[in-house]
Amino acid sequence: MEYRGIDVSKYQGDIDFKKVKDSGIKFIITRIGYGQYEDQIDPKFERNYNLAKENGLPIGVYLYSYALNIEDARKEAEVTLKWLKDRKLNLPVYYDIEDKSQVNLGKQTLTNMCKEFCMRIEEAGYFAGVYANKYWLTTILDTAQLENYSIWVAQYAEENTYKGTYDIWQYTSVGTVDGIDGYVDMNILYKDIIDGGTEVPSEPLPSLPDLSSYTGTSIVDALKSVGYDSSFEARRKLYADAGFTDYYIGSAVQNMNLLRRLRANVNSEYYPKSDYKGYSIVDALKSIGVDSSFENRRKIASKNGINNYKGTMLQNIKLLNLFKDGKLKRAV
Repeated sequence: MEYRGIDVSKYQGDIDFKKVKDSGIKFIITRIGYGQYEDQIDPKFERNYNLAKENGLPIGVYLYSYALNIEDARKEAEVTLKWLKDRKLNLPVYYDIEDKSQVNLGKQTLTNMCKEFCMRIEEAGYFAGVYANKYWLTTILDTAQLENYSIWVAQYAEENTYKGTYDIWQYTSVGTVDGIDGYVDMNILYKDIIDGGTEVPSEPLPSLPDLSSYTGTSIVDALKSVGYDSSFEARRKLYADAGFTDYYIGSAVQNMNLLRRLRANVNSEYYPKSDYKGYSIVDALKSIGVDSSFENRRKIASKNGINNYKGTMLQNIKLLNLFKDGKLKRAV
């Protein structure tokens, strides 16, 4: 599995996000700001965040660091959270550490700065990560101490030769994408830390129809079978009520996702079994219309006895096995 995406800042100007999405880009990471002061917010952050969301593009953010000690890193985390204002993200908050002023601070100090920033971010309920180039990750930082966080590595080459564990590879700074004037950084995401741009609540609203007994594939017929209005406008409202945030146009994918969401047995303590036979807990949850974001998986993991969920392979396998056995407890 690979998702191709871009990271952007004020230097890309006013981006046409519809064209960006139509070009095949699957996610956005936008700079939220730099440093530790409130006036250092990126002037395009608000626009980039809002338009990415409006166009259904999963989004994360990064903070360019100028910290020189742990206290500075803490302040950078605090100002990042002030700028976020509890906004929903689909990808981590990354700590971009690469400035020349930091290079001689020492490996342990720099690593501790990363840990401080990420700890503060995750305490606020977000997933955190570290961005650095290959040289920094192999020489300047102690990545063994950062294994609980997402790693985003930069190496401008045809092949990524970084040997450590990472989720995203930034492979060029001179990419071109329709909807952006000039060059843009290009990235590949390899891991299931993305939720597809939709935030679906783990439990449906009481007013949603229960389609758990329906076995067909038509949302229209399913709604008719329980005496529910199946008109386009009614389905558009129902789609939003079910928690989906992209604009409903009645596409086959949207209809199937809505059907899966409503077909789940809403009264059971456990998520329903499905015919999913793959190896991804993210895709398994999506197969029954359940929010597969990292935040919701963390809640599900906690409900099922997995504390300190970090999305590791072993943790995800345990969740997947419970799911396939019909013994995965719902998040509350």
